[in-house]
Amino acid sequence: MTDAEQLRLKLQELQAELREIDELDGETRRLLEGAMEEIHDALSHNNPDALQHPSLVDNLNRATQDFESSHPGLTRIIGSMVDILGNTGI
Repeated sequence: MTDAEQLRLKLQELQAELREIDELDGETRRLLEGAMEEIHDALSHNNPDALQHPSLVDNLNRATQDFESSHPGLTRIIGSMVDILGNTGI
């Protein structure tokens, strides 16, 4: 499976997980949704350079700090996305 395919799969998992969580604060939800949109746009436009922008990983990491213990599934998915982005060779 390519990095792009893995990211698409993780985006779907993240979207499903976010639909199940009501208690995320607005700032964290905005960070996650913004990062998801950036990843989706980069994949849709075949723009791997956008996936390597440091702010993308920073936003994902910052969002997970707030809910690491309360939402382990969400943290796991985001951690996988950060790993894929770190190794991206799309």
